[in-house]
Amino acid sequence: MSSSIYLAVPVMLVLTVAQTAVLPRFPIVGLIPQLPFLVALSWGLLRGVNEGIVWAFIGGLCLDLFSVGPLGVTALAYMLAILAVIWIENAMPANRFFLPIIMAALATLIYLFIYLFLLQLLGHQISMQVVTGISSTVILHGALILPIFWLMYYLDQTFRPRPVKL
Repeated sequence: MSSSIYLAVPVMLVLTVAQTAVLPRFPIVGLIPQLPFLVALSWGLLRGVNEGIVWAFIGGLCLDLFSVGPLGVTALAYMLAILAVIWIENAMPANRFFLPIIMAALATLIYLFIYLFLLQLLGHQISMQVVTGISSTVILHGALILPIFWLMYYLDQTFRPRPVKL
């Protein structure tokens, strides 16, 4: 396991606090983006499926701790969505502009369907307002992924240890 898990825990805790305490006060077009999900997705697209799933688990678990929903549902939905998208992304040519947008939209769609299905399966009521907001959330995440992806790319390039050449 990479040492990025030591970075994932504090980053996801800060993002979760921002997600639950700050972002509801400043919605974007009436929606609140899932920052831990977008950061975990970006990290997974950059570093691979193993690190993406670890970041998704930590981010989802942190959000579950602040949520009234069942513990682990968000983490499971995050992990399955990021696993599916990174698996698809590995079969496509590398691209740092269009591919993150497409993958963010697809991952958000997968995450929301899994999350809502699990909530329905566990007996929670789903309002029609949530279901009708899916397309808007997919578009919002598709638009927000590029700045987050490029920031994560810059941080990865800056702080990743360089191989030593003799």
